[in-house]
Amino acid sequence: MKDGQTFNAQNVVSSTGIFNTYEKLIPPSVLERHQLHKQLKKVNPSVAHACLYIGLKGSPEALQLPKNNLWIYPEKGDNDSIVDRYLKDPKKHSQWFTFPFLPPKTRVGLSDIPPKYHRYNHLAAFDLVSQWQGTQWMKRGKKYERLKATMTKRLLEVLFKQLPHLKDKIDHHELSTPLTTQNFVNYKEGEIYGIDHTPERYKQKFLKPRTPIRNFYLSGQDIVSAGIGGAMFSGVVKASAMQGKNLVKKIYHSKK
Repeated sequence: MKDGQTFNAQNVVSSTGIFNTYEKLIPPSVLERHQLHKQLKKVNPSVAHACLYIGLKGSPEALQLPKNNLWIYPEKGDNDSIVDRYLKDPKKHSQWFTFPFLPPKTRVGLSDIPPKYHRYNHLAAFDLVSQWQGTQWMKRGKKYERLKATMTKRLLEVLFKQLPHLKDKIDHHELSTPLTTQNFVNYKEGEIYGIDHTPERYKQKFLKPRTPIRNFYLSGQDIVSAGIGGAMFSGVVKASAMQGKNLVKKIYHSKK
């Protein structure tokens, strides 16, 4: 650790992502010995994202919020063409948006607290904010804040088109950009889903729980598949590798 403390363990597991693990946590000599840096050239980060955090006046019931997520796409094109068009010219073309609503009440500890804050996610090209890379969070300058204001306005316009009655119900909002994700999660280009989900990625045999380093294992969405489900399932696969048992089969049969 930074203060000189050392923690020893028989097995070590990293779930911080393949790039963070191999580029920042593994000693260069070990990386070179196992040629791990060459493996990283076979994969790329997935797309970046921005997230608008919204505080609403009133309870979900009073605001008549839906209990399902909203997935909002441009009228023309499939998912791949929409993403391609946006990444080529993010200021001109639209992309997809998701507005994940919370259930009417969220269980926190022993109290039921009506949720007030919601997240509004959308695809965001890292190139939009790359010129501010290396600047300090909350101190990136007026030009950056103007860009955030433009992105926020665009997001709210899409939201109000779906739920116009929320127009005067916004209590507070704050936008995170790919640089925010990079700052807090340490992903290379502000990506939210780890490495890119291409056919080439799933052909890579080094993306598995067991590594060439003795008693060192990987977990997380880079090892199985993207998202919450992929990250959770990677834990089962990793535990199977560590114990030398087919825990997936065991879980499957226990549910019958």
